[in-house]
Amino acid sequence: MEKKRMPQYKIIEQDLRESIAIGHYKPGDMIPAEAELVETYGVSRVTVRKALDNLTAQGLLQRVVGVGTFVKSQMVKEKQPKLVGFTDEITQMGMTPSTRVLAFELIRVPDSLYQTLHIEKDEMVYYIQRVRCADGVPFSFETTYMSARLYPDVSLKILNGSKYHYVEDTLGLKIAYSAHTVTPILPSAEVAKLFDLEDDQPIVKIANTTYLENGQVLDFTELLYNSPKYQLRYIKQ
Repeated sequence: MEKKRMPQYKIIEQDLRESIAIGHYKPGDMIPAEAELVETYGVSRVTVRKALDNLTAQGLLQRVVGVGTFVKSQMVKEKQPKLVGFTDEITQMGMTPSTRVLAFELIRVPDSLYQTLHIEKDEMVYYIQRVRCADGVPFSFETTYMSARLYPDVSLKILNGSKYHYVEDTLGLKIAYSAHTVTPILPSAEVAKLFDLEDDQPIVKIANTTYLENGQVLDFTELLYNSPKYQLRYIKQ
């Protein structure tokens, strides 16, 4: 009896699933475009779309209209029923939050970040550096990248407060979750001085990507925390 041949869309689906499982495509990575998959497998666009639709329905992929298809992050949703930003977190700790904006510029998105932000390669982004304080003491040093196309109304007034409040209260969008990588590092001389630490005293670096419920990425932020003051409380929220 002749063995039944696997449908082409199933082959594509299986190959992509395996590539995700072994880490060839990581959460947040853009997978090859439909046209590229059509050429690679020698099939129609309808066949490719069926494979992508199945993987999207299974929660492995996420499509962003006009940009591409990305590996969906599987992190954090179950850990954080409500994501709390710095302003609310510090207030809940009984202290007064404040912010100093050190840089607020429009730049072309760095090559290493356009896929993370789910935007086109040459788009403009906000480059933001802020020092976040509690009762006047520096707790974190943030470097943030946000799409200028998706969030055109970002201003110094907003950045001196809470981005989360701006997104949810002003834009009416819902923040879903964040995916982050935590790394202990030694501070630069500039950061050690800011945090009043010795150069050989470790701090925490968090690379954080925040997602909205509509599938958009809010921002990518690299946060350096004054660990002796903050004691990793923010990481666990």
